[in-house]
Amino acid sequence: MKFLLKQNNTFKFHLTHFYKKLLRAPKRTLAICMAFFFIFGFFALKLPIDASSDSLILENDKDFQAYTSLLKNYSIKDFLIVAYTPKSSDIFSYNSLATLKELTADLNAIPQIQSTLSILNAPLLKSVPNLDLQETLKLNPTLLSKEVDLELAKKEILSHPFFLQNLISKDAKTAGIVITLKDNPHLEEPINLQAQNNSTIKALKALQSKYEGLQIGGITLIANDMIAYIKSDLITYGTALSVILSLMLWVFFRNWQFVALTLGICFFTLVLSSGIFAALGYQITILSSNYVSLLLIINVSLVVHLSVTYLEFYQKFPNATQKSLLYATLISKQAPSFFAVLTTMVGFLSLMYSNILPIIHLGIIMSLGVSVALIFTFILFCSILALLPKPKKIAKLPTIQESLLCLCVKLAIKHPKIIYTIALLCIAFSFYGIQNLKVENSFVNYFKDSSTIKQGLLTIDKALGGTIPLEILITFIEKKDSANSFVSEFEEEFEALQSQDAYWFDSQKLRIAKSVHSYLQTAPQTSTYIGSILSLHSLAMLLENLGIGADGFTLAFLYKNFSQELKAQLFTPYANLKENQLRFSLRTFDSNPTLERNAFITQIKTDLQELLKDENVKLEINGAMVLYNNLLQSLINAQVNTLSFVIGAIFLVFILIFRSFKLALIALLTNLIPLGVIFGILGFSGTPLDLMGITIAAIALGIGVDDAIHYIHRFIAEFKIHPLEQALINSHSSIGNAMSYTTLIIVVGFCMMMTSNFTPTIYFGFLTTLTMLLMLASSLVLLPTLLHNFYKKV
Repeated sequence: MKFLLKQNNTFKFHLTHFYKKLLRAPKRTLAICMAFFFIFGFFALKLPIDASSDSLILENDKDFQAYTSLLKNYSIKDFLIVAYTPKSSDIFSYNSLATLKELTADLNAIPQIQSTLSILNAPLLKSVPNLDLQETLKLNPTLLSKEVDLELAKKEILSHPFFLQNLISKDAKTAGIVITLKDNPHLEEPINLQAQNNSTIKALKALQSKYEGLQIGGITLIANDMIAYIKSDLITYGTALSVILSLMLWVFFRNWQFVALTLGICFFTLVLSSGIFAALGYQITILSSNYVSLLLIINVSLVVHLSVTYLEFYQKFPNATQKSLLYATLISKQAPSFFAVLTTMVGFLSLMYSNILPIIHLGIIMSLGVSVALIFTFILFCSILALLPKPKKIAKLPTIQESLLCLCVKLAIKHPKIIYTIALLCIAFSFYGIQNLKVENSFVNYFKDSSTIKQGLLTIDKALGGTIPLEILITFIEKKDSANSFVSEFEEEFEALQSQDAYWFDSQKLRIAKSVHSYLQTAPQTSTYIGSILSLHSLAMLLENLGIGADGFTLAFLYKNFSQELKAQLFTPYANLKENQLRFSLRTFDSNPTLERNAFITQIKTDLQELLKDENVKLEINGAMVLYNNLLQSLINAQVNTLSFVIGAIFLVFILIFRSFKLALIALLTNLIPLGVIFGILGFSGTPLDLMGITIAAIALGIGVDDAIHYIHRFIAEFKIHPLEQALINSHSSIGNAMSYTTLIIVVGFCMMMTSNFTPTIYFGFLTTLTMLLMLASSLVLLPTLLHNFYKKV
């Protein structure tokens, strides 16, 4: 401990010399700062935004690695779906088909679109009267072919296993158009790919004004709109927050000098931090898009604490020089500000234990950001004010605020039993909430009901077979007979024939394809949540509808004689002969409120393992739904890991700051109780944890403990020269003022997030706002109560 104290004193000694040098050469300091600003400002302009599926995965997720192999083996591409619902509610009417034809032409005219597939150009096999299958395959008719009978075509389309719930809804009121985007080797960079997708989706959205009843969906659309929301939020938060903070700072200080100073410092650190993020190669994801608001909030609170302290010294020593006031301010606030930022960094660094990539990135960039904010806030505050004259007057504390602070301290001193009773009730409520926390979420509910993206996703989810893909792979394991090393020439020839493509479709594969497909289609525990199901058995069902026996010989014949176009539609997406594998491509109803993803996936896996237990096969379940479920299931562990780390680390910091186990425990308890109330609210209301929700505890605790640090630091100083009760009263009237200001600023900052179009951001803003208000109340009431009862015993 003596060594630490000695090191601490040496550190303080160097800081005092540093402050003196800053105050002696403020112009040179500002010139250096502006050089940093322009250098990193250049990088800040290139800070990329990423809302792809890669930014929403677990770190080292094995399923994601398998998923990338699946995409490669089956040449799966991201696609868009356009849903058209005519006013007449009859998609096969003359007017509806004419509109659909015109719409398809407009879609194909968009440069980035490679092809479209709809009921208009989908191949029909039994809709031309008096034409056998061989002639039909040669003619390759579609709904637009003059030889096709419309009634026969309608009947075929509505019973076609590849078309129903993919290209047309069951009620025939909505038609789907599957859009494939062009591959461009020059657009391998994510930023260029995003630009192309954005251009395509803009063109599609432009068509919505031309065609009534047009909706757009698909994973690419979700990612694109998320990026748009992130950009919008960044601009909205930055602009609106600057205006509101300006007004609030004016109300607090009644001096435009401090308003401009605060906003200027915040803008500087925001640009500098953004440039550092870009230079280090970090991207802004859905989660880290909040970094603008978070950094502004933390930075403003730092400047406000410095400003309040400076004005207090100025009020006490009006004749002191400007540099003397600034020097006294920096010396007075260096310890509490450093430890306040340290605890905030601990809160953000704890996010690195979440094992979730976007949360880890948020923790890293915010830790860097608050470090930059601390360093340059002190440097710029003293350098700028050193060049300015002292303010002519100081705003007085509003009477209402003064009375409220006085009431809080009186409650703490005179009515401790009431305070402790409320605290115990809050603890009980917290335990109840923690036991009822859940993590179930859906992509659809990430957007406001009024948003066009949600309306489109709901239409496609309900009418066209679901939204979120789920993949089932069955790999056939080759049998090896090591006991008999002799193989006759006949056996060698037979094995060679078996290895040919035409002999791959044997009875076992067809039997398994049928049994798995039938299970998925009819089992009560799965069919409720699965819409579109496509597999090799879908082709078998199609052949049976044509009156053709779907045996191995027939499939082998068709595989050999089908055109490459038909083979690419009917065979290769569902049977990989090279990998000896069957693929079942599903889409799930993401909007179904009763869907419990983990239980659903587990049930499918258990049932299929039982179904295939006597087959020599390997079962894999993957896809976007599995990756998303892995993310959801990790949230509870991530919450426990981050919260455990931040509590333990902050407790150690408290012991280091206060050099007292009791004071550290009091400070920690003061902040944990209001945080527990938030968990109680989440559990009681049934609101699920999401990506942003699990960061609330670490972020709020990291920021919220700043009040306790500043309060106890001031209280200890007051208690050295005043009795206990007077020390508490003085602390409320001084540091309580700054705490109120900074918390109000933080609350307003987080309230701005509730204007977002992204639902998790809205919840994050609301819950963090509530947490900060509860922490302020706890610091102004519970903290002095505990100090009044226990500090005298330290």
